[in-house]
Parts: sequence; structure tokens; C-alpha cells
Amino acid sequence: MNFMDQIQSFMERFIGPLAAKMNASKTIQAIASGMMGTMPVSLGVTAICVLFSLPIPGLSEMASRTGLALAQNEIMMVTLSATAIYMVINIAYNYAKSNDENGMTCATISLAAFLMMMPVFIFGENYFLRAIQTQYIGADGIFVGMIMTILVSKAYCFLMKKNLKLRLPDSVPPNVSNSLSPIFVSMIILTSVFVLKYLFSLTSYGNIFNLFNTLISTPFMKFGSSPAALIFIYTFASMMWFFGVHPSPIISVYSVVMTTVAASNTAAFTAGEVMPYVYFQIIYYCLYFSGTGNTIGLSLCLQKAKSERLKALRAITLVPNLFNINEPVIFGVPVMLNPLFFIPMILNTLIPGLIGVAASKLMTFNYNPTITMPWVTPAPITGLLVGGIPLFLLILFCVAVTTLIWYPFFKMADNQALKEEAAAAD
Repeated sequence: MNFMDQIQSFMERFIGPLAAKMNASKTIQAIASGMMGTMPVSLGVTAICVLFSLPIPGLSEMASRTGLALAQNEIMMVTLSATAIYMVINIAYNYAKSNDENGMTCATISLAAFLMMMPVFIFGENYFLRAIQTQYIGADGIFVGMIMTILVSKAYCFLMKKNLKLRLPDSVPPNVSNSLSPIFVSMIILTSVFVLKYLFSLTSYGNIFNLFNTLISTPFMKFGSSPAALIFIYTFASMMWFFGVHPSPIISVYSVVMTTVAASNTAAFTAGEVMPYVYFQIIYYCLYFSGTGNTIGLSLCLQKAKSERLKALRAITLVPNLFNINEPVIFGVPVMLNPLFFIPMILNTLIPGLIGVAASKLMTFNYNPTITMPWVTPAPITGLLVGGIPLFLLILFCVAVTTLIWYPFFKMADNQALKEEAAAAD
């Protein structure tokens, strides 16, 4: 058994079942769907973000003078900087629906529980305020919101399946009955949240957000938001993709870090402060620009194919890959489980990541985190909008590098296909 067979055997015995279990997990699916569910909000305000970020002389001054800049910042605070709220609603809804329970009721209770845990009374030396602090609905609340939502959603589904429902006569209209039936479940959950809030208030941290961010979130983010962790996670996802394990479960788990990073940068940007993770996101744009494994380079190489089999894949791989859909090239060439392509699948995430690290130390980027583009937007266009000409050119450079890495392996595959076709013709 050669080395590649040994790796494949290991994957099939250990990694494959684990990935399959993760992919089938209702919790993982709810978190992934919940993260994706925030996209309509982030994409919906993109036009507002782009409008005042255009390099037009006098535009920013005009926006400040007329009050448009203030309105824009206020919108950002309740949309992009309030990601935790939208995430809570979507995760709870999707988890309940996957368990055949009322998604909206679960989402409502989960949102109430999340807001209940927040400190509302703010005491100063000469003032007293009642307000929800925006950091708790944004970057500082994402981890707490995710955990609270999963716990509340699991409790809701469990208690509902135990038939702890208010029984009403059949004469009661269904809309009224559906609203009142989970009243006992809601009372149990929200009373438990009240007890938790009180217990956390007795600690030196004052609330769950300070405790969690100090003991768990901050150390986790310190590691997870490092360039090394980013490059490792996406390189590992590329390796899994090569062995036929879809990278979505891996990336879904890590998306908690990515969402927190984006929210932290957005909050700092709208407040006029230094963004804490700007170069982390620059590195991300370098190592992930055409699907897992950055296969756009291989799709470009296919345009030079001489074998009939690879020629037939030109259009059906290139066009989707331009829009970050790389299943046609992964399954069509195929790349998956093809020993010729194991090395480039690894290198084409690792090398661009290292290029991003070097660029972040040598170049300056005018990065705007409030601009969010659909995931199918070609990476150079996204780079141009969020990071200007420097990021646009950097992504194109990474595309060129990955194409060069793919090329010798593509030539071997093409020559092999030519030999097979010649042998079949004899």
C-alpha cells in the first residue's frame, strides 16, 4: 500500500465518519444556517456602505455636512454591528424546524433569553441610564448568543416533546392556540434564564458577557483569529475536500470566529477606531478566492487542454469557478481522490495564505469592513470594493500564483488523458 492509499484509508476509517456525523448534526446545521441567515441584512445594506466609500472627491465631506454620514453610521450600528441578534433568531428558527417544532416561537423565546442576559442599567458618577449596550449585540455577544440559543432551543424542543403544553378547547382558533400552547415551556426557560442572570451578577465579572469573553472568548479568539489558525483551518478543509469530505462542516464551525472578526472590524470602523483584525481579513481574501482549494487556477489551465476529455470540461468548470462554485472541477476532472492533484490542493491554500501574511506586513490597505458582497461575487471584484486597487491586484497575483502551481500537475493529467485516448483509438 503506497502513501496515498494509507492516507485515504485513514480518512475513510476515522475522519470520514467524524465529518459525516458533524454534517448530520442538527446543531451544526442550525449554526451554519443561522450564520447564512444573517446575509440578507448584511447584503441589504451593502449599497449604503458602497455609496459613501466611492473614491469621489468631496463625497465624504458632503456626507458629513448633510448628515448622511451620521445616518449611515446609525444604520451600520443596528445591522452589521448587531449580528448577534440576527444570528440568534436564525439559529433558533432552524434548530426548531429541524426538530419539527415551531421555529418562530423558539426564535422569539431565544431572542428574549439572549436580551435578558444583557446588563441594562448603566451607572455613572453623575448619571443613570437604561440602555442595551451595542457591543453585546455585536462582536462581544456572538459567542454568548450562539451558546445561549443552542441551549434554549434544545430545552424548548425537549420540553415541547414532553407535552408540557397548555391544553385549550378545540373551539379556540389555531392561531391563538399555537401562541398559548408553549406558555409553560416559555415560563420554565425564561425563569431559568433569570436565575442564571442573577447568579452571574454575583460574580466579579457582573454578567455572562464579561465572564465568557474574559475566560473563553478572548483566548479562543486570540488563537482562532491568528494568521496561523486561519491558514491551517482552510488548508485542512482543502485536504478534506480532496478526500471527498465536503468542507462546509469545518468552515461552519470556524465561521463563528470569522463572524466575530467581521463584527469587531465593523464596530471599530463605524466608531472611527483602529480595526483590530484588518490584516486577518486581508489574508483571508488571499487564501480563499475561488472555492476550497482555489481551483480557479486549474479551471484556467483547462483552457489549454489538448485531450478531448479535459477539453469538454472547459466551460462547465470555468464559469462556475469564476463565481466561487468549484464542485464541477472537483468532481469533473476529477480532483477528488486523484493522486496527481493532492499536492496542489494543499499548496494552493497554504501559499496564498503566506503571500497574504507577507502582503499584510509590506502593504497598506484602505479596508472597509462594512461592505459585504454575495459569496458568488468574483473575488477580484469583492477585493476592489472592500480594499481598493491594492487588494484587487493582490488577489489577481494570488490567482496567477495558484495557476502556476496547478499547471505542471494539469499537464501531467492532460498527457495521461491523451495517452489513454490514443490507446483507446488503436
